[in-house]
Amino acid sequence: MNRVLPIAGVVGTCLALTGCAGTLDTVTSRTFRASPLDTTYRMVRPEDPLVVLRADPPRSGDQRAKAMMRLKEPLVVGLSQTDQDEVIDTLARAATSDPSPVLRLAAIEALGRFQDPRAPGVLMLAYQNAHGRTEEATLPVARVPGARPPLATPTGFAPDTATTIRCRVVESLGNNGRPETVSFLASIAGSRGTGQGPDGADDRDVRLAAVRGLGHCRHPDAVTALAQVMSAEHGKDTALAGRAHDGLVNLTGQRLPADPERWNQVVQAGVTLAPEPGVVDRAVNWVLGPP
Repeated sequence: MNRVLPIAGVVGTCLALTGCAGTLDTVTSRTFRASPLDTTYRMVRPEDPLVVLRADPPRSGDQRAKAMMRLKEPLVVGLSQTDQDEVIDTLARAATSDPSPVLRLAAIEALGRFQDPRAPGVLMLAYQNAHGRTEEATLPVARVPGARPPLATPTGFAPDTATTIRCRVVESLGNNGRPETVSFLASIAGSRGTGQGPDGADDRDVRLAAVRGLGHCRHPDAVTALAQVMSAEHGKDTALAGRAHDGLVNLTGQRLPADPERWNQVVQAGVTLAPEPGVVDRAVNWVLGPP
């Protein structure tokens, strides 16, 4: 009893410091039951993410995913190019081929925070591999004459899981904001016509995420793509048209109404990008509401 009370007190402190949802997940986990004191300490002072990701034997998937969520880009925090290359390689493997969708999502989100020029390419490959099928599963099965065909077994992730991964990828590409990602996001958002994008581009949730991503890409081509989406969806899909309009206002700073003709005039006149809005600007726009 004397030991339980101090643990309960520390857990209560952690609830206040780290938030209820993540803390409750931790205190009800198998790791907490096996080692409550050490687990509680790590809630307050998390281990260095690089130490976790480099551990041999590998740590649990949950620990590695949480480390990726805390991970900072090595070169940005003063580490070496070797560290940067190692981390990019680790995240690339997890984002594109890990059997755990949780680890894929954590790696994808981490790559969205990185400014490394290799990150967009990895993220686009992660989108293409979101189905979760292994290379072996896509190979044709040899048929023996006269033998019964093999039973079909499900391969890869469930469709809703693949959709979640694709949404997270396009959001991370938008957060990354590099010019080379604009055409990829535009093909998903539907600026070139529905049915012409990569796998999953016909999913409305994925398209919405791609439109939101374009709204963060400060490049003239992103404005053109958003104007095309708004024009194509005007009077059809209010959510897609509305998200495209939000992106146009954010990128140009022009608080024009959601009128495709007026935004097409803006594009034809030559796009001028507005500076990234600060906290005050975002608060003012929130108060003013849509144009």
